[in-house]
Amino acid sequence: MKPLKSNLTFFFIPHHHIGGAERVHIEIIKSLKRKPIVIFDRSDGSVLSEEFQKNAYCFFATNRRRKIIVTYLIQISSYFLSFTLFGCNSSFFYQILSGIKGSAKVIDLTHAFSFPEVGMEILSLNYIHLIDKRVVINNKTLEDFRLLYERNNIDHFYLDRFKVIPNGIKISEFSSDKVHSRFNNFTIGYVGRNSTEKRPEVFFEILHQIDRNIKAKVIGDNFNSFKVKYKEVKYFEGCNNRKIIRKEFSEISLLIIPSSREGFPLVIMEAMELGIPVISTNVGSVFEHIFDNYNGYVSNDNSEIGFVKFASEKILQLSSNKELYNKLSFNAREHAVKNFCINIFKDKYRSLFYD
Repeated sequence: MKPLKSNLTFFFIPHHHIGGAERVHIEIIKSLKRKPIVIFDRSDGSVLSEEFQKNAYCFFATNRRRKIIVTYLIQISSYFLSFTLFGCNSSFFYQILSGIKGSAKVIDLTHAFSFPEVGMEILSLNYIHLIDKRVVINNKTLEDFRLLYERNNIDHFYLDRFKVIPNGIKISEFSSDKVHSRFNNFTIGYVGRNSTEKRPEVFFEILHQIDRNIKAKVIGDNFNSFKVKYKEVKYFEGCNNRKIIRKEFSEISLLIIPSSREGFPLVIMEAMELGIPVISTNVGSVFEHIFDNYNGYVSNDNSEIGFVKFASEKILQLSSNKELYNKLSFNAREHAVKNFCINIFKDKYRSLFYD
C-alpha cells in the first residue's frame, strides 16, 4: 500500500538549553507551516523554554523505554504515512532511520565537526544512503565532509545531497548612542556554555592578564567554579528569556570567543547585530565574517597561551582608542545587516522542507 501524504514532521534534538545551536533549531521550527513533533533524547522537560512549548509538540525520550516507544511508533507509521524526519547531533535519529519502511523525507543538520573527538559526522556515515538532504551552515563544514567522504571511499554522488544554509538572526533597531556608552563603560564579555570546547577558562585568564579597570560580564549557564577567584565579574546565568538576555548582552563592549572548535557561533552574529566587535580564535567559518581592524580580530594562534596574549593586546588597544572602537562597532553592525537576515534563512529552510 502506498503511504498517505501527511504534514507530520519529526525533529530529533538532544538538548533544549540556551545554547546557540538550540536557538537555531527554534528558528528552523518557527519557519515551518505547522508545528513539528520534537523529540529530545538527552534533556528532560524541567526547564523547557517557552519558545519550544509554543512552537512544537515536545516529547522526551530520555530513557530506554521511551526510546523504544518512539522507535516503534515512527517505524509502524512509516508503513501508512509519508512524513519528514529532521535530526541534528542526535544518535537516536540515525538509529531510527534503518527501520523506516515507507516514504519518509530525511534531513540532517551539522553545525560543525567534533574535532578532535569522534562525533555524529562519523556515526552518520553508516546511514548516508538513507539521508535525502544534508545541511551544513558554512563551506568549511562542507569541505570537512568532502574530505571525510574521500577518506572513507564514499561515492562523490552523495556530496550532491549537501546544502549550505547559513544561520540567520532578527535585525532589530540600532542606536549609535549605545556604542558611545559602551566605550565609556568598557566591558569585555563571554557568552556561552561552560563546556570544554568553549574554553571559558581562557576568557578568565585574559581578564587576569589585563588592567583590572576593565569590567567583565559572563552570560551562560553555570560558572560557579570561577566565582571565588573572579568575584568582580558580573555573572548572568540560567535565563531562557531572549529579551532579557539581549538586554544583558547589549551592555557588553567587546565579545571574546576563545573556543577550540565552532561552526559559526550564533553569538557572533548577535554581537554584530548589536554593534559589538568580536575577538575570536580562528575556528569554523569565523574568518569569513570577522576582518582585522574592520569589525573585530581573529587570532592565528588558537593555543590558550597564544590567544590570551593576542586578545589581551587587542582589548587594551580598543579600550584606549575610541575612534578605532567606534569604527569596528559600526562596521560590525553594517556587516550583520547585510549578511545575517533571518528571512533568507527561513526561506531556504521552507524550500528544503516543502519543495
